[in-house]
Amino acid sequence: MTDVLEVKNLKTYFFTDEGIVKAVDDVSFRVPKGKTLGLVGESGCGKSVTAMSIARLVSPPGRIAGGEILLNGRNLIPLSDKEMRQVRGAKISMIFQEPMTALNPVLTVGFQIEEAVLAHEKVSKREASARAVEAMKAVSIPDPEKRAKDYPHQLSGGMRQRIMIAMALVCRPALVIADEPTTALDVTIQAQILELLDSLRERYQLSLILISHDLGVIAEVAETVAVMYAGKIVEIGPAMDVFHSPKHPYTEGLLRSVPRLGSSVEKDAKKDRLYAIEGMVPNLLRLPRGCSFAPRCYKKTDECTLCEIPLEPLQGAQPSRDERSECKPDRAQPSRDERSESKPDAKRKRDSAQPQEKAQPSREVRCIHA
Repeated sequence: MTDVLEVKNLKTYFFTDEGIVKAVDDVSFRVPKGKTLGLVGESGCGKSVTAMSIARLVSPPGRIAGGEILLNGRNLIPLSDKEMRQVRGAKISMIFQEPMTALNPVLTVGFQIEEAVLAHEKVSKREASARAVEAMKAVSIPDPEKRAKDYPHQLSGGMRQRIMIAMALVCRPALVIADEPTTALDVTIQAQILELLDSLRERYQLSLILISHDLGVIAEVAETVAVMYAGKIVEIGPAMDVFHSPKHPYTEGLLRSVPRLGSSVEKDAKKDRLYAIEGMVPNLLRLPRGCSFAPRCYKKTDECTLCEIPLEPLQGAQPSRDERSECKPDRAQPSRDERSESKPDAKRKRDSAQPQEKAQPSREVRCIHA
């Protein structure tokens, strides 16, 4: 399948007076035609900076320090600002998190959609206006001819987000980047926007990058998931594989932090307490040595702090699937009950459960040397 976007070893750094902030550090992934990549992680892990880097919208003191961004085989990094203006909107579009700050409050929404058409295509203003109304109709806005004359403040949050989607799709781009498009919406409207994005992707064969910290949102529409932490991708693979069998401790921690319906705190408050990953996201100016997640990881060993751990293919992964993780599972993952026990007790139970000669190798984070 043809890759619309391929990002290779992307590095975006912010050069500040206090030091160099490696907001995106050696990130690589690809997005096939008509498919969706979900980019997940905690706030501050580099998701939005990755998106801004792809669209070449990073402002000083930040700049792209290395790597390649290939859109249909064309590297976007060497392009001039004038050339990139022809790419944005026509080939790459973005849907921002908060439409009220992205839309111009003193211009009608119809005019703002028309501008995108006039900027990239040689058409008359009447034709551009008709295209704007058609785009609004495509995103299920009722009475689009009338709504095109409204200002952003006259529309609800869900309607404003639909306007943003219409603006992003009016020129039929090859790639759409949606940066947390449902964060400011209630659950009902959120579901409608996700369903709309997915249906438009299928209708127009768009490639979509969906950025979110909500794992439920990603699971709804994405075929592939990339998990980011401290500016790096720590795990990437098919969505169902990542969600059902996470290989990196950080991915596992994110999944365990999701509230479960039906859980009760009445029987045993300690047992059903919502799980949280210990510690805080590290300061990107002072990253720990070795694995950035090691200070918060329950599986860390001394080797985790020796050197950086590369993102490598998982052993036993299907050749047709792009499954990679920084953490190499060398032994079967201990269960949650085993983790809650003391280490000697858990080890004694595992040893007694299997003959010594057939004991499974340990599944620990280890440092992979070149």
